[in-house]
Amino acid sequence: QDVNTDDINKILSPEEDFQIAFDLLRSQKFDEAKLALTNFIKNHSNNKLSGSAHYWLGELHLLKKDHREAALILAEGYQKFPKSIKAPDMLYKLADSLMYIDKKNDSCGTLKKLVKEFPNHQLSLQAKNKIKSIECSSSTE
Repeated sequence: QDVNTDDINKILSPEEDFQIAFDLLRSQKFDEAKLALTNFIKNHSNNKLSGSAHYWLGELHLLKKDHREAALILAEGYQKFPKSIKAPDMLYKLADSLMYIDKKNDSCGTLKKLVKEFPNHQLSLQAKNKIKSIECSSSTE
């Protein structure tokens, strides 16, 4: 008897669904992982793992040098899940993506947001260093 994938998705918990996507990512099956993460976000939009799914989907776009799409996904992920375990990472990668698409002011603002909202996170120091290295103006503080 054939089982279609919609039936499988109804059987799996969101955690199992996310783990499948993450395993594809770890196995470097990037196209399948991208599809799995996109579907996870669509099917589990209110699940806390959706923040992590946005982060990893953004990472996949960065890997393919698609900085504009990465920026969109990371920004959306942070807006929807500002308390996600991956929120600081999303902001940091978002700032990188914005620099690549010549949005330095937005990148600086994003880095400053990371430092302000996550002062004790390990990425906060890196963000402070990057603010200095890309010469963000201090007028927005």
